[in-house]
Amino acid sequence: MTHNLLAEWGLLHRKLSGLRGAMLAAHEASGWTPLTDVVECAEGLLVRMELAGVEEQRVRARLEGGALVVEGDRPSPCQAARHAGLRFRQMELEYGPFQRVVPLPFPVAGARAEAHLERGVLEIFLPRAAEPCGPMIVTLVMRA
Repeated sequence: MTHNLLAEWGLLHRKLSGLRGAMLAAHEASGWTPLTDVVECAEGLLVRMELAGVEEQRVRARLEGGALVVEGDRPSPCQAARHAGLRFRQMELEYGPFQRVVPLPFPVAGARAEAHLERGVLEIFLPRAAEPCGPMIVTLVMRA
């Protein structure tokens, strides 16, 4: 009983944390919010985002002003023809469009950013900029 209660509490906490993040970023789209880690080091910022089941071509990342914007879509399995006639008993994964906005704590060198999606985790490394730069919109390209 205690294990189930703790598991449910953990799930609720993750959902509320994602909701809190969505409420803090005023220009986020509706949909689900992927769990995200943001780690600062001397060289820059590492953003790790949980995107299980999202194909690379469905993810777009860009630097816009002072924020990293990641958007995409995880298609619902309910719409797949192979699931026609099935009745789902439990669905906890979220599907559809998502957007996550990560405010940047310092200027970054967008041209040197690296992004890759592997095993359901998107990693974006944003190196620190040598000097502050003006407003920018940079589209990040996934690298193998």
